[in-house]
Amino acid sequence: MKSWIGMSSLAIALVAASGCSRQDQERTRIEGREAQDKAQRQLDLTRDKLRQDLRRADDQTREDLDKARTQVRQALSQSERDAEKARDRLRERENNPDSDATHQ
Repeated sequence: MKSWIGMSSLAIALVAASGCSRQDQERTRIEGREAQDKAQRQLDLTRDKLRQDLRRADDQTREDLDKARTQVRQALSQSERDAEKARDRLRERENNPDSDATHQ
């Protein structure tokens, strides 16, 4: 009789242990999925933030390039105007050699 009780107790313990093991495995699996989902959400948020930052940087770079182009065009136009004025003065001196003597 004692052996039957011992065997029954052992069988119940094994069944309970295997049930706990299955529950632990399921809980571990669920926690693993939750951790994976959380990591994926974090990755998505980080990717979206990075894309926004890159867009802002790209927009800023384009704006800076546009400003630089405008400044270069303005400088070139000013340089061309200055060169034209210098040519005009040279022509005037060549056409009026007497005016040089009076200015000196």
